[in-house]
Amino acid sequence: MLHRLALRVIPQLNATVTEPDVRRRKRWVMLAPGFVAFVLYRLLKDVLPLSDPLALLAFSGVLSTLTAYWAYAMGRVETLTRICRTDNPSRLFWIGGWIGFVYGVQLALLVLAILALFVDYNFLVHPEGPAMMALIIPCTSVTRDAFEIGHVVRMEAQGARMVAFPDGGSFRELLQRDFLHLAPWVGAGIVAGGATAVLSRLGWAGNGGEVGPVILVCIVAAFCAHGAFLSGKRPLDNFPDRFKIESWWETCRFWFWPCLTFAFTYYLVQFGLVAFVLRVEDAALFVHLVVGGVTTGMMAGYGYFLGTRVFVETQTQGEISEGLKRCPFVMEILAKTGWVTSGRKGEPVEISQGEPSREMLS
Repeated sequence: MLHRLALRVIPQLNATVTEPDVRRRKRWVMLAPGFVAFVLYRLLKDVLPLSDPLALLAFSGVLSTLTAYWAYAMGRVETLTRICRTDNPSRLFWIGGWIGFVYGVQLALLVLAILALFVDYNFLVHPEGPAMMALIIPCTSVTRDAFEIGHVVRMEAQGARMVAFPDGGSFRELLQRDFLHLAPWVGAGIVAGGATAVLSRLGWAGNGGEVGPVILVCIVAAFCAHGAFLSGKRPLDNFPDRFKIESWWETCRFWFWPCLTFAFTYYLVQFGLVAFVLRVEDAALFVHLVVGGVTTGMMAGYGYFLGTRVFVETQTQGEISEGLKRCPFVMEILAKTGWVTSGRKGEPVEISQGEPSREMLS
């Protein structure tokens, strides 16, 4: 779900996909897939074994894949036939395989987990209601994101230069180029999340049952993600100065969304995987350790990544500071993306005009 975070956290991408005209078109596009999913469920529930978790997830993934291609074409304002002829095959595979099938399955697991954990409406006991929601909600969400990605591609085709493209390529580059700065945050997140999960399971005495430990782990994950984001956003400041609060309102809002919200999302997807795919009724302590560690480590890594993207976008919107010019790593990336043209040693650094390119600091 990194693409969703990028589309909402990176300012340039967020501004691109939330323009009034884009939002109005997107609302109309999102109406159809949910209705189609509802109709298909009513028609096929007695034909397909949709009371089986694997069959339901497979059907949700296939339906989400078809939805993703259609919504992507709507965002591009082109026919799907033309897109298949002109687009890179790897991008088409990513749209259908990741934004469609994998993302759709994740969202279906998320829906089943929320209903089972917070509403006590277990799919394995009462399949019809959760199954219907596990088809409608993923299709609607996939439509929204695929449409927005299609619109971003359309803007690029019209000459816009994006700081990032939400396909995970920039995150993979970050792992290659800046692993030593990313690894401490991920490692600390894994340890903090795993320890919180184990200790909360061993010592929890509240009335929340399963819910209490989940909330504690997600709170820890949100703090790790926010801290990593600030560290990536202000890499030139001294370490303590990176975490100064400029606006408590903005800080709290960012902590709740996306940090806490997506921490719950990743935790619940794993909960759904364990409960409905692996069919584990009473998970061992080791399973909770792994789920808590993965959730917190992933959120910390994604938080640092998003911070670096915001940092680069900030730098490309004005004069490059002297501190940044002394950082060969950052200047190499900016030169690669076409944002700066550095002459020979001693010559000034020129900043390119126009909008940023899709490649950015990694």
